Amino acid sequence: MSSFSKLSTGRPSQSATAKAKLMESLKDEVPAEQLQRVNFEVPRSKHAKLKILAAKRNQSVKEFLTAYIDSFPDE
Repeated sequence: MSSFSKLSTGRPSQSATAKAKLMESLKDEVPAEQLQRVNFEVPRSKHAKLKILAAKRNQSVKEFLTAYIDSFPDE
């Protein structure tokens, strides 16, 4: 007769701290303020230029434009 008393459910490779970190990373983040969508059309050539500039900085277009807006002085 084999003994299975030492076996437990769950992933054996995951420690309690690793599981806690995973659960923390999966939490939905609530934005500090309400978000507003910005949507506009630009010529294809300008869109390509925007994507290239963002990629050169290892950013998405959203991250690039958000950082640009953040650079504006407060009024």
